[in-house]
Amino acid sequence: MRVNAVSVADLFEVSDSDTVWDAWLTTVNLLDMLEHTHKIGQHYDFAQARDKIAKIYTIAESHAIDKKVCTCGLSDAEHALLKRKILTFFKLQVSNLKHFLS
Repeated sequence: MRVNAVSVADLFEVSDSDTVWDAWLTTVNLLDMLEHTHKIGQHYDFAQARDKIAKIYTIAESHAIDKKVCTCGLSDAEHALLKRKILTFFKLQVSNLKHFLS
């Protein structure tokens, strides 16, 4: 029986169909893995990355992006755009971090 191997990089993906929580979790899991398994601290500022990730996730939570019950005054379309931008941020973070897996 042949088992198809999956690369570590393939395990960490963020897609447009993900919730913000899923995208956040994928991003911080990859960040944690890299921070604790590689000596790349001189090449990457983990503290700064964590701060940015936390700020973006706080924005998502304050707008209840995954819950659709925000009362901030933004329209549904504006919330959808905000979610897309947040997911794009997480995709870029994951993509950037994957460079350290090679």
